[in-house]
Amino acid sequence: MDAKTHKISHKTNSPKAGYVRVGPIAAIPDLLRAHASETPEQILAELDIDRALFDDPENTISYVKGGQLFKLCAKHTDIPHFGLLVGQHAGLDALGRLSEFAIHSPDTGSALHNIILHLCIHDRGGIPTLTTNNSTAVMGFAIYQPMQGGASQICMCSMAIICNIMRALCGETWVPSQVLFTHSQPDDIQPYTSLFNAKLIFNADMNAMIFPDHWLQKSIPGADPQQYRTLVEELTTIKSQVNIDLLEQARSLIHPLLVSGKCTEADLAQVLFMHPRTLNRRLKERETTFRSLIADTRYEISKQLLAESKTSILRISIILGYADASVFTRAFRRWSGMPPKAWRTQNRI
Repeated sequence: MDAKTHKISHKTNSPKAGYVRVGPIAAIPDLLRAHASETPEQILAELDIDRALFDDPENTISYVKGGQLFKLCAKHTDIPHFGLLVGQHAGLDALGRLSEFAIHSPDTGSALHNIILHLCIHDRGGIPTLTTNNSTAVMGFAIYQPMQGGASQICMCSMAIICNIMRALCGETWVPSQVLFTHSQPDDIQPYTSLFNAKLIFNADMNAMIFPDHWLQKSIPGADPQQYRTLVEELTTIKSQVNIDLLEQARSLIHPLLVSGKCTEADLAQVLFMHPRTLNRRLKERETTFRSLIADTRYEISKQLLAESKTSILRISIILGYADASVFTRAFRRWSGMPPKAWRTQNRI
């Protein structure tokens, strides 16, 4: 079963590729009980998911099954922003051992970098990013695992969790300047407004939270330097035992590089700390190429944007790094067998 229970030992194991720890979405059964006419067990059974999966936060579920579950829950509860609701119920403690790492980090920036650096021990399908420029910090989240719908629900859940993490680290006075979502603007934005208390931008190029970068220097009250050093050693060891091969690393990095507009072979090789020739050789050993990985990622991003946003074909082509919309259209026809406009009509959410 795709959502089969997998136990995680903090010392040795991690989710398989494409899987994520259920801790951050543990509120789903209670939310279904509160908002749906059917029981959680009945709804979960439609996807062959055992209710007991949510009893242990260290159990895992695949991204594909998770996306399907979010869509199903939104349908049964008639809550289009169901993912947002789930994320609201997940704070820093939902990250398990990483939450302890964060609260003992010397400052907010270090805490976020530590979460990002070690998230692979809990999440093998999505990647958070943190960049700064002109006194502005951008905390983003992208899914690199191929999906079968539900990506926008997972991303809105992630944005809510990031917001809760920032408030846990910085205090309730922290508010983002802007919150960006790639999906279309919903009919009712009040749930978003009440949570984020910030300017909202839909049909954006990425899912991200923007805030002044001075918050990254804020020290964390009660942080224990000795405990921090101990956790650095422990989690570095745990991460070293996570078996992430080159292809998964490359796929997780290509998505944010593409959106940033800097995704050449040299760019990817630099992030992976290897020479471009070495990267090409190692990809060839795995019977693929940089060009193939780029095409796969472009196809996945374009499907998500076409299905879940109103972003124009021209804008999608720009996001994906194409010279013009006609080049993107030809590429998408090769991938899917139909032009993007026709595909959007058939798969619109």
